[in-house]
Amino acid sequence: MEKYTPTTYKEQSDCDILIDGAEDSLKKLENCFDDAFDDKKTKMNVVGSIFGLGVSLTKLAFNATGCAIKNAPKAVVAVAAVKREIVQEIENEYNEHKKEQQKEALDEKIRQLGLKV
Repeated sequence: MEKYTPTTYKEQSDCDILIDGAEDSLKKLENCFDDAFDDKKTKMNVVGSIFGLGVSLTKLAFNATGCAIKNAPKAVVAVAAVKREIVQEIENEYNEHKKEQQKEALDEKIRQLGLKV
C-alpha cells in the first residue's frame, strides 16, 4: 500500500481513504497472526505487530469519525428533504381524504333532501 501525504488525502474521496485504512488494518492483522504463529519470531516481533495493528485501527477509527463529522450536514439536509416530501405527501393525502368526506357528506345531505320532498 502506498503512503499518502496530507495533500493526497485531500484529493481522495472519503470512501477511498476509509477503504485504504481498512486494507491497511487487515494487512496488519495478517502480519500479527503470521508473527504470532511463526516460531522464528520473538515476543518483541509479536508485540510490535500487535502495536502496529492498534495504530492502524486507531487511524481507521479517526478517519471514519472525521468522515462522519464532515458528511453529517449533508446527511441532515438529505433527511430533512425526505421528511419534507413525506410530510407533503401525507398532507396531500389527508386533504384529498377530507375533500372526499365533505363531498360524501354533501351528497348524503342532497340525497336526504331529495327523499323529504
